Amino acid sequence: MSTSALYHTFSLSDLQHLGTIEEENTIIFRAHTLKRTHCCARCDSKKIVYKGKKKKRLWLPRIASKKCVLEVEVPRFKCHKCQSIRWLKLPFAEGKKRVTKAFAQFALELLQFGTVKHVASFLGVSWDTIKEIHKQHLKKTYRKIPYLELRYLSIDEISLRKGHNYMTIISDIETGRIIYAVEGTSSADISPYLKRLRKKARHLKAIAIDMSNAYIKAVRQNLPEVDIVFDHFHATALINKALDALRKEEFEMHRKAGYQTLKGNRFLLLRNYENLDPAKSKGLEHLLKMNNRLAKGYILKEQFRMFWLKHHRKTAVRFFCQWALDVFESGIEPMIRACRTLIRYWEGLTNYFKHKISNGRAEGINNKIKTLKRQAYGFRDMEYFKLRLYHLHEQRYSFSG
Repeated sequence: MSTSALYHTFSLSDLQHLGTIEEENTIIFRAHTLKRTHCCARCDSKKIVYKGKKKKRLWLPRIASKKCVLEVEVPRFKCHKCQSIRWLKLPFAEGKKRVTKAFAQFALELLQFGTVKHVASFLGVSWDTIKEIHKQHLKKTYRKIPYLELRYLSIDEISLRKGHNYMTIISDIETGRIIYAVEGTSSADISPYLKRLRKKARHLKAIAIDMSNAYIKAVRQNLPEVDIVFDHFHATALINKALDALRKEEFEMHRKAGYQTLKGNRFLLLRNYENLDPAKSKGLEHLLKMNNRLAKGYILKEQFRMFWLKHHRKTAVRFFCQWALDVFESGIEPMIRACRTLIRYWEGLTNYFKHKISNGRAEGINNKIKTLKRQAYGFRDMEYFKLRLYHLHEQRYSFSG
């Protein structure tokens, strides 16, 4: 292979090709740098004195089934101008890593279709080598965030590992992109970033969160002009939890009386009525006929779902007031407690009809994060894990490992 072929095949410039040898399954291209390119890496002076040289091997992209390596002589010299002693900086090398820029670009292209493990295995290098290439690329890509384009954000938590170990993620609802991730779920953990948003995200209108007191406190303290929208999934879950508590109360009363009629009917009560097949809907109707309190609680649960279908805030407010009156008149304590909680978070609930946003997209992102963790069998490098989260909206492959 000639010097010209090295340039056109691997984008290697300022080199003189010396020869090519083959060792096992690897092609080694031997070369040395041209003297006209020798200058001080610190001040670019040409007034240098040579102080020895060394051979350095750098990975090149594969050719068919053959691995390729560049063996280049790198001179060391002393600069007369700045008196520094340095090795020649190779313009085609990827930083201090033992790979060329062509190899790094080839690895990044393969990472669009495969995992770090598969790409490392295919290229015949270590997992850490590919990880570092990918990490540096992600750092450059996500160094800047388009703050002025942010209008609606979502704050949610994810589990990092077994036990109470959580991370807070902040994502752009409109694009589905994660813009920030931090370990912990307290107000102190996310407040520094929210302060940054206050200065830079001038078009931010609303943030969708669950009913976490820590998140509420952080948003109100740092972004007082931004509306808080409580996710309707969590509000509905609160009503479902109240209905389940009622079922447990009734089950305990029936058990003491020697009946087992309510056993095994939890999901029958919690599932939406239109999603039940004919056999289960008949079983539900039979169950509700047998227990008047459960029937009232179930009807209240189904009625509350209609709250989110209202088109305007005024009609939603009227509907909720009537629903709350029905709850208090029912005398069902678990439902009354849930209703009081919703009243306490009233402003965040009604803001939904102003902005029509929810944490639904964040829940979908959580599923992608779980898939990412399964594919990687966990992450030892937390900085790399966060960068992978920022890149998650661009990820397309679904390999395992």
